[in-house]
Amino acid sequence: MAGQSKSSDSVRISARERRLRERLLSVDEDLIIEEKRLRERSERLAIKLKKKINKARSRQEARLNRRDNSKIYSKLPLLYYLLTPIYFLGRVIRSFYRFALKRVEHHALTTPHRTFYLTTHARAVRQINITGYISFCGQVSKFIWQNKKFFALIAVVLTLALFTIIGLRERENYVAIRDGLIDAGITQFSLYVGLMTQAIISAITVNDANRQMAALVLTIFIWLTIVYAIRHLYSGAVKVKIRDAIYNSGGPFVPTLMLLILMCVQILPLAIGMLVYASVTGSGYINTGIQIENLAALAALILLAVMTLYWTLTSLITLITITIPGIYPARAYFETSLLLSGRRVKVFARILIMILAIFVMWLLILTPFVIIDMIFKFSWLPFVQIGSTLLVSLTLIWSASYLYILYRRLLDSPEQPNGTGKIVWPWQILIKKWRNWRQQKASS
Repeated sequence: MAGQSKSSDSVRISARERRLRERLLSVDEDLIIEEKRLRERSERLAIKLKKKINKARSRQEARLNRRDNSKIYSKLPLLYYLLTPIYFLGRVIRSFYRFALKRVEHHALTTPHRTFYLTTHARAVRQINITGYISFCGQVSKFIWQNKKFFALIAVVLTLALFTIIGLRERENYVAIRDGLIDAGITQFSLYVGLMTQAIISAITVNDANRQMAALVLTIFIWLTIVYAIRHLYSGAVKVKIRDAIYNSGGPFVPTLMLLILMCVQILPLAIGMLVYASVTGSGYINTGIQIENLAALAALILLAVMTLYWTLTSLITLITITIPGIYPARAYFETSLLLSGRRVKVFARILIMILAIFVMWLLILTPFVIIDMIFKFSWLPFVQIGSTLLVSLTLIWSASYLYILYRRLLDSPEQPNGTGKIVWPWQILIKKWRNWRQQKASS
């Protein structure tokens, strides 16, 4: 036993010595790496300091040149120094003007459209490598059906998440309205329409102010998760896990939130129009029902809704573009605008078909839930809320799939149209005509 303990001690000591020797040998390598790191850092700092010095020197030289070339300084130096803030403001305005002019020139080279000018059909209209309206909806449905297990699991997870955030307070409101409509003794059709409307409103709105922000954040994360999964599934990924989609899709959260704020600004005309319509009908200035003034107001409101949807078309497609890693919101919006140039009417028709398909889906799926609830009058089971929340999840899946596949079809379409080159402003045309008129008059 004593011999074995001595041998184990000798082995332990030799191993300790070997580790110490390896550590001593690695000290030189660590010193070399640390010296290299410090040298690179000092070089970066020297380059940065040199840039600052050159920038300060150039700024000082420009200031001295402006002072030497100024006629006011040569005659009244005190007045020159008093006018220095005004000069600085003029330089700032001029820099902003040059930046805006540069952006306008870039826009002129990338798109043929000009304000207050009629763009020719041959220059503006571009085709899309896409099938018909119904056929494209079938392709989207086929894509979802090919990955039905994954999307079904996503729908279940999203439904549970929405139930967790929204809660069962909306069920109590729905039950109260249902019992009130039944006790009122209205017709079956009116009862069905009222319950369908209430089910849709309870599904897409959150009355609790404390949960509205949580519902918004959850909806954005749901959208990003679905788009992340669709991108990988569409590219031919063998297997995509929901866990990976949830963990890796939250990068564009802030850009998506900024884009949603922009969309809220874009739909302000529709919100103001609806507020004005509710005000004039509530105060009695317009008679409700089938009246000529009410129908005219509704027609104007529908036209405003269509125009608002057309204005927000770029933002809708940007919801897909903004999920590209490393792209900024302004750049994503600009690239999407170029992508839609000459195709807005065609894409607008596709968006209307998408909305129509969603309406049909809600009508076909939610109707059985409402009818069964009308017959059995569930008071303990949130039967209609389960169906409406599931429809919200299916709507998000369908919309994300539709918009993403439409976006890929736009990318696979022909290239951007050539711009018209240098911009000619309207006042420049008037000045040119005036000069030509003067030359003709002088020659005559």
